Amino acid sequence: MDDLLVAGGAGGAALLLWGEPGIGKTALLDYAAERATAGTSGAAPATVLRARGIETETVLPFATLGDLLMPHSSLFRELPGAQRSALESCLALSGDPADPPGNPYAACMGALNVLAALGDERPVVVLVDDLHWVDPSSQRVLLFVARRLSSERVALALGSREDHGESGPRRSIPAVQVGGLAPEECATLLDGRVTPNVLADLVRISGGNPLALREIASGLTEEQARGERPLLDPPSLGSHLERAWATRIDGLPDPARRALVVLAASRSTSAGPLRKALEAAGLSLDALSPAEEDGLIAATADGLDFHHPVLRALVLGRAPLAHRYAAFQALAEVSTGPLHAWYRASATPGPDEEAAAALAAAASEARRRSAFGESALAWRRAAELTPDPAPRADRLHHAASDALLSGSPAGPQWCEEALRITPDPAVRAAIQGLLGRMYTWKGETAQAYGLLVNAADAVRDTDRTRACLLLAEATAAARLDGHVPAAVRVAEKSLALASESGPERWYSLTLLGGALVMSGRTAEGREMLEAADRHGTGGDPVRDQQVYAIAGQAWSRVEEFVRGRRLLNTAVESARQHSAVGVLGFTLAVRGELETRIGQWASARGDLTEALRWAEELGQLTCVSYALYCLARLEALRGDRVECEEHVARARRECGAYGIGCQEFHMTAVLGLSALAHGDHDAAADQLEQTLSLAVEQGIGNPEVVPFAADLAEAHVRAGNAARAVEVVSWLEERAQETGLASAEAAAARVRGLMAGTPEEAEAYFGAALQAHQRTTGPFDWARTLLCEAEVLRRYRRPGAARAPLASALACFERLGAVPWARRAASELAAAGGMLKSTAQSAAGGMGGVLDQLTPQEFQVSRAIARGLNNTEAAASLFVSRKTVEAHLTRVYRKLHVRSRTDLTRLLTAADLVD
Repeated sequence: MDDLLVAGGAGGAALLLWGEPGIGKTALLDYAAERATAGTSGAAPATVLRARGIETETVLPFATLGDLLMPHSSLFRELPGAQRSALESCLALSGDPADPPGNPYAACMGALNVLAALGDERPVVVLVDDLHWVDPSSQRVLLFVARRLSSERVALALGSREDHGESGPRRSIPAVQVGGLAPEECATLLDGRVTPNVLADLVRISGGNPLALREIASGLTEEQARGERPLLDPPSLGSHLERAWATRIDGLPDPARRALVVLAASRSTSAGPLRKALEAAGLSLDALSPAEEDGLIAATADGLDFHHPVLRALVLGRAPLAHRYAAFQALAEVSTGPLHAWYRASATPGPDEEAAAALAAAASEARRRSAFGESALAWRRAAELTPDPAPRADRLHHAASDALLSGSPAGPQWCEEALRITPDPAVRAAIQGLLGRMYTWKGETAQAYGLLVNAADAVRDTDRTRACLLLAEATAAARLDGHVPAAVRVAEKSLALASESGPERWYSLTLLGGALVMSGRTAEGREMLEAADRHGTGGDPVRDQQVYAIAGQAWSRVEEFVRGRRLLNTAVESARQHSAVGVLGFTLAVRGELETRIGQWASARGDLTEALRWAEELGQLTCVSYALYCLARLEALRGDRVECEEHVARARRECGAYGIGCQEFHMTAVLGLSALAHGDHDAAADQLEQTLSLAVEQGIGNPEVVPFAADLAEAHVRAGNAARAVEVVSWLEERAQETGLASAEAAAARVRGLMAGTPEEAEAYFGAALQAHQRTTGPFDWARTLLCEAEVLRRYRRPGAARAPLASALACFERLGAVPWARRAASELAAAGGMLKSTAQSAAGGMGGVLDQLTPQEFQVSRAIARGLNNTEAAASLFVSRKTVEAHLTRVYRKLHVRSRTDLTRLLTAADLVD
């Protein structure tokens, strides 16, 4: 905790403390609050913001965030307009019930910038206990902020229970497991109340848990404390604590027990609201005095609360049903708005349309405030209370839809439940479409495809537009599942259902064009893509970002890189401007793959790193797999075999179980390329043979979807398998002729040149390869052709002729940062008697020159500034604080030896990195 406070004061840090109840997380947060307030260890006193999750508040939108930020709401007016509007809407400070949902990520950015502004005055320490009981929307904001603290003078500490599924937060921010006390510390805590032998038993039973140790010790008889009677081991630590507390609760007078139930059910622990609720239940605050005297509850600054949060759930769980209903009914009588709806729902034992309608209204309000986690829970509970099947299915559909937006895993289960109770074909199609979308992003692509096709079939005759759009979505699922012919078929069916002038036609044309290009029918694919462009009713790059990305990817796969990049840039910048991050990870990954292909590797690394971060943050496993592949390919080209293999291993570990059919096609190709780069030709051939088999099996006829075939043929040539190399290059030549792709033609000619039997034959093949390279963009492949040509020239004892292509290849490899390839070229050039650059000159040419010195985020900041954005606009665009942009920009200036934004823009423009 001391390190966290120091790091936060110096420039931003976050930490998650996790462990079982009673282990000491709250004590550590108390310690941090005391140290931060006092400004110990030479640090200035900090502003301390503190909040705690309460189980009964988990359904209230942004409750915890409001507790933290509302005392500083005067800073909201300093935020950019969109962020201020979104944050105020989330906290119910503005907005009309008829307004559409706000942007949750603009609100996240607003919260980050409020904390950063506080940090301008003095260090800020944010302490949040019981994260597992914080409402989902506040959790999302807190974790968003935690991932982005780097220059803001903000320290954020979160405490959470071990058993609440916090694997996501534990992985995404630094985490520490809080363990039990050592035996000597346990002895100090009990201060001689038990004998050494009994102490040893208590340490064993409690595992050093301070709360358990004290509670168990307090329940011992004098004989047990002296070791004269044995301790009975409970089946678990939790049951021992529960039994000890239950005995004390059961010993209270009946009014005290009923008053405890009201306190446990209440959102507020303040004396005023609590008194009103107790009076509505026919009780008074005095009824809680016996519980306070027993130590089960304690006085707070403005009311009463439980000695430990676990007691709240224990009291509610042990209370008779009648007492619970009475408590919730009393609370409902003295509350209003969404809180009234939830209390009323909790007091309702069975179906009740009035209670359900009130909760549905609360769900709509939560949705308007972008609190999708809370709205999903409200819709779900409203559905449980709805007596009629049709509206119950509709509310379950709403619940599942909002669950998808919130990242909750409960959506598929609620969709399945809704499907069981509604026979209406239109409603079923809508639910199946939503379920298919969920499965697509989760990585369960085969199941998604079946659901989407079935849903389209169900409404084909009654709602052609919906059927068209469902089949278009099924196209994407089929591609991801590794069934390209099926993708073409459903895309053709989708287009057949599209109207001549409706916007769905643009969607269908684009998806069909992408599928045809992937299958190798590039001429037909181009026709569809051109028709989509001519259609004139193209989509909104924010709303239809995924389709823009697919179109950009398809154009790049027919070597229309400028056209593809233009679409991708439009989609990315629109998403940044409107904080529309739902598909931003996928779009950035597609752009990163294109940039890798055209030799802009520094830019690619920035895009792909950000793409992976968004995919992880949004739980999009298909995009995680794709981004990891693209990063692995970039590392293979650069020669970092360890990093490449780590990316592949992670993709297989985290995404492999979900059956993303196209994953192994990509991963074997990149492992083969990496092995080839390091001269491990047999391993390369083994991996790439698997890639070829998968390409044929999955119907991938475009050799540039993943350019593996020339790598496979070259691996066989260098491994001495000439016959197999001829078979592979023949396949590639057929594909090149079928698709008309210059890059495939050049790659095939390059391998033919390697296998040539005479200098004249080699010269002809390499000449043809270089001519083909002139019709496309791909500096790495061009340099590979020059390297292979020079190797063959040296083999035929023509070192003089080899020097010029070797020098050009070496310069290109060094500029890109393709280390093993540059090493080979340098070795060949030395053997041919050529002059090598000095070490300093070589070092200056790596990966886009000096740009390789930048981290991925520094590169993204540089590109935003070069586009003409000011620091505030760049921060909003990249979802970081202004302080972070300023800190990155300072480092960028130092690394690149530039002194102004103009110099930086000039440098990036010269590298063709600014449009």
